[in-house]
Amino acid sequence: MTKQLITIVHGIFMGVADSIPGVSGATIALMLGIYGKFVNSWSYFFSNLFNFKNLFNSDEFKFLLFLYIGVAIGLLSSLGFIDYLMTHFPNAIFSFFAGLIIGGIIFLFTDLLKKKKEIKSNSSPLINVFSLIIGFSIAFYISGAQFLIMDHSLPIIFFSGVCAMSAMVMPGMSGAFVLLMMNQYSYIVNAVNEFRFSVILVFILGAVVGLAFMSKLLKWLLDKYYIYTMMCLIGLMIGGLRAPILNVNNWFIFVIYVIIGIVSSLLIEWFGRKATTN
Repeated sequence: MTKQLITIVHGIFMGVADSIPGVSGATIALMLGIYGKFVNSWSYFFSNLFNFKNLFNSDEFKFLLFLYIGVAIGLLSSLGFIDYLMTHFPNAIFSFFAGLIIGGIIFLFTDLLKKKKEIKSNSSPLINVFSLIIGFSIAFYISGAQFLIMDHSLPIIFFSGVCAMSAMVMPGMSGAFVLLMMNQYSYIVNAVNEFRFSVILVFILGAVVGLAFMSKLLKWLLDKYYIYTMMCLIGLMIGGLRAPILNVNNWFIFVIYVIIGIVSSLLIEWFGRKATTN
């Protein structure tokens, strides 16, 4: 299997996850072992945005190109199917995705435990716990927050784009859910359907600023404070479980599909790590 095809498959997994409200494609990237490359590639993209020759010939640009071909395939092919499942089988589908996230958390914790010596020598247990709590608190609050009553002025639209795209590159957080929380989701969707170019352009500008800022910040954090950043990202995933769990009201189905989700998650992670090392 070629690297390009593997990257497209990774993107398909991310696209399917992005079609679920409250679930993040970045969580899948973290589970697949490509999150660091994902963040680094976006950081490189914005650092070389006006250096076209270097950018278009770079591995980072090719990685993003094939990844987002996969994201588009996964998103467009699953939207109708996922919507049907969420309408007719909400307990099963949200429980399954909770299981996927739990499997990812288990995998990342065990992955960090393999680096005991590095953790002991390069990090403080107190700051590790603090980082975990910070990540958990942010995702837990956002995934269960009440919708804000905000207007639809262009500055608010720009800020919404910044926040939504920032959330999309962070595990445990959903850009679509952030837009819902900010009372902008329906407005943005309608603006796209009605071709209101001023609204669309301002939102895209905000999204670009959010992506550029967050990718740079995350790259710096992963390079300088890898353990603390990973603990915070795991906390985001744990806190983000609130979103799918809030949609479950049958706990027998929950247990069954969480187990199926955990097993599926471990299989996805095994595929991702195996493909990355080959």
